[in-house]
Amino acid sequence: MNIQIQGRQLHYIEQGKGQPVIFIHGGINDYRSWQFQIGPFSKKYRVISYSRRFAYPNRQLGNVVKDNTIGDNADDLAELIRKLELAPVHLVGHSYGAFTALYCAYRNPELVKTLVLGEPPVLPFLAKSHLEDDLELLSWFRDDAQRPAMEAFEREDDEKAIRAFVDEVMGKKNAFDQIPERARMLIMDNAKTLQGELESGMPTSFTIEDAKQVSIPTLLVVGELSPRFFHRIIEILSDNMPNTEQATIPGVTHDLGRATKPDILNAKVMEFLGKHA
Repeated sequence: MNIQIQGRQLHYIEQGKGQPVIFIHGGINDYRSWQFQIGPFSKKYRVISYSRRFAYPNRQLGNVVKDNTIGDNADDLAELIRKLELAPVHLVGHSYGAFTALYCAYRNPELVKTLVLGEPPVLPFLAKSHLEDDLELLSWFRDDAQRPAMEAFEREDDEKAIRAFVDEVMGKKNAFDQIPERARMLIMDNAKTLQGELESGMPTSFTIEDAKQVSIPTLLVVGELSPRFFHRIIEILSDNMPNTEQATIPGVTHDLGRATKPDILNAKVMEFLGKHA
């Protein structure tokens, strides 16, 4: 199905009945990345998984850099909730999609019942930190993950860009090659969205003080083997958001086991949502 959001047609799928749950995918992904969550959650909830602007199979309207910020995506999400009359809704986001969910909830708290944030890359926390370790983590992301990917995109070598980025954020060499072929194809379908997200930057206006204002019940999810960069951001959120709990998915990295250990991830999220039904 498609829905008109801010002049764009966004693709989404819907399944099940009950309280609404929206899944928000991360970078280089689309609505299909939640395939191992949609069925199980739809047995109890009204599940919606949509493709953010510029993600497959949406039409590419506008500039993938200038028109693809966290703010743009958060506004899309808010309008989606309003148009489908879902509020208050459970939001489950991964990576860039988790930051999108957090930013949407910060700006529109009346729309959101709970948040599940899977390793959101809230770069402003590290950029404005006075701790040397935090600044080193930010440098790692920019020097080892962001810059090589952007340089490869500039050479129009999308696959090399994706490989460079995925290997770093997954915390292991040749991580891209170890992803199943079908999932690699999904990632390459959305290669240009990563370029836009890396170049558009993050909202520098979102601060720790802003995070303190988000009192919505929140589950912070982290992979046991994820790079320290993501663990640190989860720590900052946990220390400053007033109504959080944490879940660690054992033996996985930034993918959070959505496809490799869905039973564990799904059970932890289901348990959390059940507390706030």
